[in-house]
Amino acid sequence: MTDASSFKPSRRSLIAGAGAAAALTFDAQLARVLAQGTGPIRIGVLNTFTKMAALFGETTMRGIEVYLEEHGGKIAGRPVEIIKEDDEFNPQVALQKLRKLVESDKVHVVLGPLGSHIATAMAGYMKQMGTPWIITGAGATALTKERIPNMYRATLTNWQVANPMGTWASANGVKESIVIASDFLAGHDVAEAFKETFEKGGGKVVKEIFSPVNTNDFSAYVSDIRATPAQAVYGFFTGSEAGRFVKQFQQFGLKGKMKLMGFQSMLDADTFPLQGAAAVGGLSTSIYCETLDTPENKHFVEMHAKKSKELPGIFTESGYTTMRIVDDAAQAVGGKIEDAAAFCIAIGKTNIMAPRGPVSFDPLTHQAIQNVYVREVVEQDGRLVNKVISVVPNVGDNPLNKV
Repeated sequence: MTDASSFKPSRRSLIAGAGAAAALTFDAQLARVLAQGTGPIRIGVLNTFTKMAALFGETTMRGIEVYLEEHGGKIAGRPVEIIKEDDEFNPQVALQKLRKLVESDKVHVVLGPLGSHIATAMAGYMKQMGTPWIITGAGATALTKERIPNMYRATLTNWQVANPMGTWASANGVKESIVIASDFLAGHDVAEAFKETFEKGGGKVVKEIFSPVNTNDFSAYVSDIRATPAQAVYGFFTGSEAGRFVKQFQQFGLKGKMKLMGFQSMLDADTFPLQGAAAVGGLSTSIYCETLDTPENKHFVEMHAKKSKELPGIFTESGYTTMRIVDDAAQAVGGKIEDAAAFCIAIGKTNIMAPRGPVSFDPLTHQAIQNVYVREVVEQDGRLVNKVISVVPNVGDNPLNKV
C-alpha cells in the first residue's frame, strides 16, 4: 500500500484529474442551463391577509387563483407554485417575510403588497436583490419616482386615481368638501392629490380629518362632518374601515344631504357586502369597474363567477391582470423566468387589453398607464354595482415623477 504522504502524482495522472474536474464542472454548468425553463415557477405573494385590510389581500389572491385555474395552473407551459405570506399590514413583519421569499424560497417574482407604507419599506431591499417585483396594490405616488429597474406597478398610483376625482367634482357643481382619510401614508397621499385638482378647479376643502388606522367607531368624525356646511365629503378607507364609515355616514343622517365621494377602495364590489344600501349613490374613481361592457371584462366576470357569487372588485382584477402580465412576459422569454433581466424587459413591453381596459407601462417610471373611471353605486338586478359615468383615458404617472 502506498503511503499517501509520499505519493507524487505523475504528469499523466494530473492531466487525467484535471480532465475529470473539467468534465464535472461542465456537467454542473450544463445541468444549470437545462434547469432553466423547467420545473415550477415560484411566485411569492406578499399581501395583507389579516388585520383591517385583509379583505383586499384575499380578493387579490382570488384574482391570482382565477387566472391560474383558467390556465390549468401553468404559466408559459410550466407549473406554478404560489408561496403566500401575510405582512399583517406591518412593514417590519413584511420585511421578514420578504427575505424568506427571496432568500429561502428563492421565488422568481414577488407580487404585492397592498399597503403603501409596506411597499416603501420594501423598495431598498428589492432594488438590492434584483428579484422581479410587480406591485398589485400599493399606490404610494412617490414610489415610481425611485425608478427601480426590477419593479413594475401593475395597479394604480394614489395620484392617478384621486387627482381625476378632484377635477370631476369641481367641474360638476361641488364647491366645498371635507376630506377624511385613514392616517397613514396612502391616506395623506390620496387627500393631497384630490385637494390639488379640486381647489385648482375652484372648489375648497373646508376641513381635513385623518382618523387612526383600524378605527372602529367613526361617530365623532361623522358628527364633526355633519356640523360643517360642506356639500360633499371625499374619503379614503380600505377593507372593514370602508364598510364602517359608509354605514355610519348613513346612520348619522348624512346620506342624501351630502354627496359621498371616495377613493376606489371605499366604494367597491368588495366592500358592498359590508355597506349594503348605504353605498347607493356614492361616487368614486377607479382603474376598474365590474360592469364594463367589453369582451375582456365579460370573460373575466364569467371566470370569477366560478369562485364567488359576488362580482369582482378592483383588487381581484389586479391579481388577475398581474398574472396575465407575468404569463405574457414569461412566454416572451421562452419560459426562462430565471433570467430576471430579460423577464423584466419583457414586463416593460406589456401592451394588453385587460378587464379594466388598455394597460401598458411607462418606460421611465414603470407605472401602469390605464383608464380611470368615475363610477356611481347603483342597484341593478337586485345587487349593488358600480356604473361608469365618465372616463379619463390613458392616465399615466404623476408628471413630477418624470422630472
